[in-house]
Parts: sequence; C-alpha cells; structure tokens
Amino acid sequence: MQEEIFGPVLPIVPVKNADEAINFINEREKPLALYVFSHNNELIKRMIDETFSGGVTGNDVIMHFTLNSLPFGGVGWILLKNDPIQPLLLNIPL
Repeated sequence: MQEEIFGPVLPIVPVKNADEAINFINEREKPLALYVFSHNNELIKRMIDETFSGGVTGNDVIMHFTLNSLPFGGVGWILLKNDPIQPLLLNIPL
C-alpha cells in the first residue's frame, strides 16, 4: 500500500496481533480513516489510543462518514466530505 486508492477496492492487511497492527499503522503516513473490527472493546480502545488517523471507527464502516457532527478528513490537510477516502482495514485475530 504505497499509493492512494481511487476505486472500489478495500485493502485488508492481515496481521498476527495488535502490536503488529499498531506498528504497521504508525510506521506509515497517517491513514485518512481506520476501521477496527473486534469483539474486544479494550482492543478497539487501544487502537484508538495508540494510533493517529483522520478518524477511527470500531465495528462499523459508515458511521464515521455519515455523522455531520464528526470531523472527516485527513490529518494535517483538508479533505472534503465527497472526496474519496482510503480506508485501512486490519484483520486482527480475536
């Protein structure tokens, strides 16, 4: 994942554990959005606390985009709501 994706493509990055996921995120440019799926709420909170992105959503993909009261965009630059987003989905073993 080196370029911004403009299209109906959802990259899924398999990782062995939460530490590897956090390192993967923090070693790259900050993602526009981060979606974490887990039955473990502490894991979701940890991902929020230990990473930095334009926005984080736990166990959902649409809420972040549809709530007008929430900010939507990148980190350090402005992204309009109707611009494409590049989500990063992490496959963390439960």
